[in-house]
Amino acid sequence: MVNSTEARHSEQKSKRQQILEAARVIFSQKGYYRATVDDIIALADTGKGTVYNYFLNKEQLFYTLIKETYVPFENGLDKICQAEREPLDKIQAVIALFLSFYLENAQLWRVMMHEVRGFGYNGPQSLTPEQCDKYQAHFAHSIGAITSILKEGIQQGVIKAGNADQAAHWLFSMIVMSVFHKFVNGNIEQSAKTIADTFLYGVAK
Repeated sequence: MVNSTEARHSEQKSKRQQILEAARVIFSQKGYYRATVDDIIALADTGKGTVYNYFLNKEQLFYTLIKETYVPFENGLDKICQAEREPLDKIQAVIALFLSFYLENAQLWRVMMHEVRGFGYNGPQSLTPEQCDKYQAHFAHSIGAITSILKEGIQQGVIKAGNADQAAHWLFSMIVMSVFHKFVNGNIEQSAKTIADTFLYGVAK
């Protein structure tokens, strides 16, 4: 039988998750600038005091949503990097993981990326440089994972020597633009193979 403490904890977790799910919808639809805590409160069907019990302000709510969405993805990247697999296989696996993640979170990530790059989305940029640094840390982790695989390939002689960090940024851009411009079909693995082949071998005959 569930005791009252466990039931209360479960209810709090559920309420917090309900707020985060509402925040995902509002931020994705309106962008960071136009979204308000009141919008999120209305969609979550909860009180203002409840929201502020969990989150200090809109920015902390937005960052929490981004961070908790990102963590499982980052763990997946680390798992691929540490696996006993050929570097070229890892590259395709990483691309597939990126595609799955960005397809699921495309609009939310579009909002976040506009803020971090200083453009804003549906309004002027609202995050301070210090706040942007927190979000940039997640980008750095993603790029770092690709870079580490490319360096591994260079060490093994299956990828030609060059600037691995620069190449990682190129691949990241290919992945993101493929999603945002809807170049990815329903077959994630096939799309990942196409991107990997283009990145690794080019388009010339």
